[in-house]
Amino acid sequence: MRDILTVFKFTLKDNVRKKAFIITTVLVLVLIFAACSIPAIISRGDSGDSGDVGAEPGDEKKNYTCYLLDQNSLVPGALEALSLAFSDVEFTKGEPNKISQYKNIIENDKSVALLEILEGEIMPSLRFTVTDFMSGTPTDAMAKVIEQVYVSDTLKKAGVSEQQTKLALSDITYTVVSAGKMDATGYALGVALTLLMFFSIYYYGYGVSMSVASEKTSRVMETLIVSAKPSRILLGKCLAMGTLGLLQLSVFIIAAALGYTFLVPNDFTISGVPLALSSFTPISALLILVYFLLGYSLYAMINSVCGSTVSRIEDLQSAMMPSVLVSLISFYSAYMVLFLPNQTIRRVISYIPFTSSFIMPFRLLNETVAAQDIVISIVLLIVAIIVVSTVSVRLYSASVMHYGQRLKIRDLFRLSK
Repeated sequence: MRDILTVFKFTLKDNVRKKAFIITTVLVLVLIFAACSIPAIISRGDSGDSGDVGAEPGDEKKNYTCYLLDQNSLVPGALEALSLAFSDVEFTKGEPNKISQYKNIIENDKSVALLEILEGEIMPSLRFTVTDFMSGTPTDAMAKVIEQVYVSDTLKKAGVSEQQTKLALSDITYTVVSAGKMDATGYALGVALTLLMFFSIYYYGYGVSMSVASEKTSRVMETLIVSAKPSRILLGKCLAMGTLGLLQLSVFIIAAALGYTFLVPNDFTISGVPLALSSFTPISALLILVYFLLGYSLYAMINSVCGSTVSRIEDLQSAMMPSVLVSLISFYSAYMVLFLPNQTIRRVISYIPFTSSFIMPFRLLNETVAAQDIVISIVLLIVAIIVVSTVSVRLYSASVMHYGQRLKIRDLFRLSK
């Protein structure tokens, strides 16, 4: 136990001091807080003060100006209806001889637009002039208001009662209730966690192989191998990198939680859908942590063997190719299944040890996963870790003191006999 602890401390201190670790941590923290600040910036921009200069105190501020041009009076009540429907838009009656002047203003000012009501075959047609497609002009909503005004006026002239007119212009309301756990936020968070799980397991597993290869090339391994058994060195390194990854991810999660709490507005929505973390319960968080630790352990053991087969750092990338292929195939298998409606395929992928760590976080946040599925996948993952660890320790012990040409897989198994 003392040997494992010695290797653990040495590896942890060595990796914490590396510039790559420090820069990565700081950069990700900056990106997290920057991402959490975006909703507040958007909300502030939506409710910002861009009203008329010289407005009287108490007057309602206007964020937008729209010139309405109806030369033939096709929709007489359009100006009043639009002003009532859009309180933040100042609608002004336009003049036909100033169209070119309006367009020159609009070309350089996104807060100005021109709406022309033109003759149509059955109903009047509308033509909007805006700065560009990102101007944010609510063209669909404006067109809907004008349509209702025109239809209402036409029905009134035809002698249709006001009640029947309201009925004709009314829309059927509906609500959508999900029988399952999935919502927009949970879906996005589940996909993000799947990506995060892959990059975390890959990154920290790669750190194990890099640590082994670095110490081997610098001859530090010769000192370690004298004072501790190869199996204890391997275990100490895997525990150290796992702890390092857990600490770094904990810092990121705490930063994201603080940013979400203090920077994201409570009423912020994306396309009308509010941000909600109701699916992220303590139980699901604990299970996601378990899958991260187990998934990391599985791939870390494989990567450690890759690091022990090389005598130069330059050969590490090619030595890790089998591990990279396994992790990529497993990740994409799990990721593609997320978009398939077939639950049977999802369950099968959840049972495979190499893919379960990638798909289960998504399922835990967006599905009601049966307890037996969770138990089976965790048990199979633990069994796989035991089998892979047993093989990895033998291969590691046989190759860690080998110097010279990089060992191939068949040579590893020959030396381990």
